[in-house]
Amino acid sequence: MPEENDFNFPPEDDDDDADFLSDDETGSKKDTPEDILGSKIVRYYGYFGEYSLKGIAKTCAKLYISEHYRDLCFDNFEFPSEDEMKEWVLEEMKRNFDEKVVPLVEQTYPDLNESELDREVERLEKKYEKEHEEQLISTTRAALKELRVRVRGLQKELKALKRKYTI
Repeated sequence: MPEENDFNFPPEDDDDDADFLSDDETGSKKDTPEDILGSKIVRYYGYFGEYSLKGIAKTCAKLYISEHYRDLCFDNFEFPSEDEMKEWVLEEMKRNFDEKVVPLVEQTYPDLNESELDREVERLEKKYEKEHEEQLISTTRAALKELRVRVRGLQKELKALKRKYTI
């Protein structure tokens, strides 16, 4: 029993540290400013997080309603196709991306001039656009669903107002 709790023995040479990744596996020694920046964009700022994408979908639905409100009031409203809404979502994603990413790029690369900064942001946009096509599609569908819900609610309210104020 005394040997069981004796801490004076040297530690066993056990190379089985399966719970811990080596530097090669984590890439910590090889992280470039681009990798660090990409990590910040995705992790810390939640750019492609569920909350961010839901916010983009809601914003797109609101923007579409604002632009087509007159049609909605006169019962001429037509829902956009998935491709049309995808363009709205992509535009909002780019605006949101620029809002969050430009300051990160400026911090990561303080020596860039304006044109180099624009090129770097454009390069990152294209990279994330390609990598996150799935999020774009799901956000587009969420925007269409949000739009349907909001339009139905508005149409009910408009009908109630018409009944109330017309003979």
